[in-house]
Amino acid sequence: MLCAPAHAADTNVTANAAVIRPNTLIKTDDLDFGTLTSGPTGGTVSVNAVSGARTSTGGVTLVGTGAQRARFQGTGGILLITVSGSTSVTLARVGGGAPNMTASLVRAASTSGGGIALLGSTLLPSGVQTYFIGGTLTVPANQPAGDYSGTFTLTVNYL
Repeated sequence: MLCAPAHAADTNVTANAAVIRPNTLIKTDDLDFGTLTSGPTGGTVSVNAVSGARTSTGGVTLVGTGAQRARFQGTGGILLITVSGSTSVTLARVGGGAPNMTASLVRAASTSGGGIALLGSTLLPSGVQTYFIGGTLTVPANQPAGDYSGTFTLTVNYL
């Protein structure tokens, strides 16, 4: 009796890890307002820093579910920290040829809820603090289609 030959399938899978030193800050997710359409009247798109939920107002229509808040992680020993950084970001169309858009930024800390935390204490025994950034993007009426991008800064001071 003959048996059919066995077949196998292979696929590549990615494994990731981030190793950080004390008193450092790393970005784990970018702020993304997602895909939207601009109508005959201007409006806004907001990504909530606490929940990550996305909403819109005015002539902006949300498309799909690709929005996300930015996420950063900072680590340290028993330290007092303060958090500061950009309060807005300008998004320019990749390749140019369109008016810029501006977003106001909102910061939220996942464990202390504010800009000051005592790392390594009973409040944050792991010494790791997660920061989320959300914001509100102002979208002008009939904004040209395209991909828009900008950069902003988050600063953590270890005292």
